[in-house]
Amino acid sequence: MIYDNIIKNEKIWSELKAMVENEKLPHAMLFHGPDGTGKEAHAIALAAHLNNYQNKTDFAKIMNFQHPNINLIIPLPREKAVNKNTDSLKSLSEKSLEQLINMKKEKMINPYQNIFFEKASTILINSIRDIKKDLHFNIDNGSKVHLIFNAEKLCYPKNESGNSLLKILEEPPKNTFFILVTNNKEKLLDTIVSRCCDFYFHKLDKSTIISYFQNENTNFDLNLLYKITDGSIKQIFNIIETDIDIPSYIQDIKNLISKLMQDKDFESNTKKMEQLFRSKKLHFKIFIKILIIILNDLEKIKNKHYDCLILSDVKKTKFADYNKCIALVEKTYQELNRNANASMSIFSMMIKMKNILR
Repeated sequence: MIYDNIIKNEKIWSELKAMVENEKLPHAMLFHGPDGTGKEAHAIALAAHLNNYQNKTDFAKIMNFQHPNINLIIPLPREKAVNKNTDSLKSLSEKSLEQLINMKKEKMINPYQNIFFEKASTILINSIRDIKKDLHFNIDNGSKVHLIFNAEKLCYPKNESGNSLLKILEEPPKNTFFILVTNNKEKLLDTIVSRCCDFYFHKLDKSTIISYFQNENTNFDLNLLYKITDGSIKQIFNIIETDIDIPSYIQDIKNLISKLMQDKDFESNTKKMEQLFRSKKLHFKIFIKILIIILNDLEKIKNKHYDCLILSDVKKTKFADYNKCIALVEKTYQELNRNANASMSIFSMMIKMKNILR
């Protein structure tokens, strides 16, 4: 395998290798399952395996994500006007194009690295048209592999790109393979799913993930990171690499809950949360996760259960319905992800939490 720093899914990888050796690899494959389980890296590794990655020249091209037989498709932002015949990458600004190149290179070093534009909401129809153009060209050796990451964006919020890809999957060219990768299989068109061979990547167990990161010499509390990220290695790496100040967030949340309980002014806390949501979506998500963990700890303490993840030194708390607060926080977070007004939603959440906690 081209990666030596990945938690390999032995069952799936062995199955894929056997299919290649027996020339029975399906032309369309769907890699799906929970976030951070190495689906994208396994897809890249399979593309490399099909293209003689042990050859020094090919290896160098693959490690720079420049091999002509390996095509990556991801959701792209429309930063420049394009017509139906324009190559998809021409929709990017020079800055974004450089960012994409760097993300690809980083992905070959760290299999859990994100290749993702926050402003991108869909896979452009131009990306699928690029595939159609490419079908007319023969390759000298190896196999043409189209990797489609965040594949649900073919069909969400619109089906245009998904329908266009479907026509290609109905009659796939010889020696051409498609690997669709997604955390949200349910958002794909049924007709696309039915044409793909299904590979499910199960959630990695806690001990395996903690053992993996113990070799990374990180100072973070790995048990807490596992809980915050729901066991996603990709998200744990994001937290470590962006050096998010988790202790500071914990202190901010303790301060916020104390203010709500004592009916003190919380306007500064609201503004801080709103700013975090607008400027740093990943940080805001982690802040919300920590808030939920602390509320859950308070519920445990209330019921005299002291197996807390964060508030391990607290032995007594106010009698309140902390589970109701958790449900409120989760609902507000979902609404914000559906483009609800940030100021109103967060302020409303604070008022309701104050009423519950008092």
